[in-house]
Amino acid sequence: MPLLTVRAVEAHRPRTQPYKITLDRRLQLRIAPDGTRTLLVRYTVKGSNTERQYRLPQDYGEGPGQIKLAAACAEAARIRSLARAGVGWTEEEDARLRTEAAARAALQRRDGLTVEKALTEYVENKRRAKDGLGLKARTRADYLAMVLGARTTEKGTRQAAGFLHPLANKLLDELTAADIREVYDTAIKKSPRRADYAMQVLRAVLRWHGVVVADNPLGRETAGRDRIMIAASRGDPSPIPPELLGAWWRAAGTAPSQVAADYYRFQLLTGCRGIEIHGHKLHGYPLITVGDVDQRSGRVVLRDTKNRADHKLLLSTQALEIARRNCAGREADDPLFPIVDARKTLAWINARAGTKVQGHGLRATFASIAEELVSSALLKRMMNHAAVGDVTLGHYVAKSEAQLRAGWQAVADFVEEAATRE
Repeated sequence: MPLLTVRAVEAHRPRTQPYKITLDRRLQLRIAPDGTRTLLVRYTVKGSNTERQYRLPQDYGEGPGQIKLAAACAEAARIRSLARAGVGWTEEEDARLRTEAAARAALQRRDGLTVEKALTEYVENKRRAKDGLGLKARTRADYLAMVLGARTTEKGTRQAAGFLHPLANKLLDELTAADIREVYDTAIKKSPRRADYAMQVLRAVLRWHGVVVADNPLGRETAGRDRIMIAASRGDPSPIPPELLGAWWRAAGTAPSQVAADYYRFQLLTGCRGIEIHGHKLHGYPLITVGDVDQRSGRVVLRDTKNRADHKLLLSTQALEIARRNCAGREADDPLFPIVDARKTLAWINARAGTKVQGHGLRATFASIAEELVSSALLKRMMNHAAVGDVTLGHYVAKSEAQLRAGWQAVADFVEEAATRE
């Protein structure tokens, strides 16, 4: 087909649907409805029967950053010539151009960026790939606290400087492996777990900003002997000992503050996190209100939980009775458990029962009981744990409300039976 002139090309106007015209041998111009003009080169590498298509990095046009007709034809001819010689150049070159462009953009973004500003930008703009949601408020607060200096809170509590504070004013592009190593060596003497947490956050910030630190001790490419080995996250469950479960339940039934005792018993029977029940004003976590309790169907929906999903509690008869007792005579907007400091009540219960359980230990107690009574798939649903990476549970295993309710009821019956054994 003869070469089109510039005037002939310009005569083609955008349509409601994108379309292509041929400019030269196997060089096409794609015109989008918004007027964008993309240049496509079709070619076959010697030794292959597969025809490939390459999009030129620049759009067609006369403006800055665009490519003119004659230059586009010349570039297409060069690509076809290399293909006839058996060189699949375009994929490698395209990747190189993207890498260079990304590096230039990253340098522009990081100009004058300190570790503190980089972490702040990460916290404000990081989004989860699977749903586009940002970090939870409490997570953001934890991350930002890592670069703060020593301070005194409004209540007069003194707080130590965050583990990443020594790097707070360090320019991101001037950060060295020695800087990272020094901060880690200092932090690990205070708390290995928190030191590892700080390094996880720093590694995430560096990756998000595209920063490459030479011999980075947090990088996968660094030799093992020079790498900071971040320990895998491990829990430290402290449930109520099985032999003291009944004593704990009975003590809770005679506690001076029945509202606080009901709060803890409700947590034990449902496996909820404490913050999901009483909320958190500073971080915007909603609490369970009287209106959240559907007494007729025996359910409560927890909104925007730790894994960024709603969680439905299908209450056992015992948990529903506790909820109904605390709903009686109160307004829909009232908190289900109007407590200020329930820890004194928990201390009282522990003293009577001979236990040492704390709030999160009640969730661990729920899980420890349920583990012997229900399947692991059902327990995971009841605990509101995400099925990330678990293809079977995430895509194939479904649990009905009846199955879930039966699981919660089995745990409640087990606890009640333990309380009546003696």
